Amino acid sequence: MNVLVLIPAITPDKAWIHEQLAGVLGLVAEHVPDLDVTYRDLGGLEPVEPNRMASSSAAGAGAGQPCAMRARSDRLVEELEAADLVVIGAPIGHHPVTPALAEWHRRARTSRGFGAPLYAMGLNPELQAWFSHVIRADRTFRYTAEGPRGLLTGKKAIVLAAQTKPWNSEAINAHQVHCIDTQLRFMGIDEVATIASDRESNPVHYPRRWKPRLVHPLAA
Repeated sequence: MNVLVLIPAITPDKAWIHEQLAGVLGLVAEHVPDLDVTYRDLGGLEPVEPNRMASSSAAGAGAGQPCAMRARSDRLVEELEAADLVVIGAPIGHHPVTPALAEWHRRARTSRGFGAPLYAMGLNPELQAWFSHVIRADRTFRYTAEGPRGLLTGKKAIVLAAQTKPWNSEAINAHQVHCIDTQLRFMGIDEVATIASDRESNPVHYPRRWKPRLVHPLAA
């Protein structure tokens, strides 16, 4: 079985997420001993910019050569297409804000205006950037008369939803897990097992709570 492991970019105080991700992969190996694992570090991954994807490379290169972002996107899609199982490390909670929002907040404070709290309610930025690269028309989904249809059927996914502090809530956890699930299913990956964890509750130590969820996703 070919396995693609998405490793999230995290701060040192959240290194426990990487440890739990490795532990979950170890338990997967108990079900499927013959694993061919590809690791994808999401650190520094930027989201797709449509204009750059459609443009040619920088001056001096041939007009037919794709830009670096298109080449990176192609490589990420190829990794996903080759995988039978995707294991996703997903930090759940509030994440660092975008530079644009930070600049807005700085200007608001400078002008003595109202400064909104710097909470980013969406997914971990690098994980969402990965989705922006791999959700590609005619590669991972196709437009049809009945609406979009995922092309990656038959693949499976395990999502380690690692709830991070200092701030999270049931609502934000449910929202972010739903975003991951929706984007996977959009591409046709509809066999998804989600494992909730936090720093104090390592799922590897409590396999009975979640291991049964793997039976269907890892079934042949």
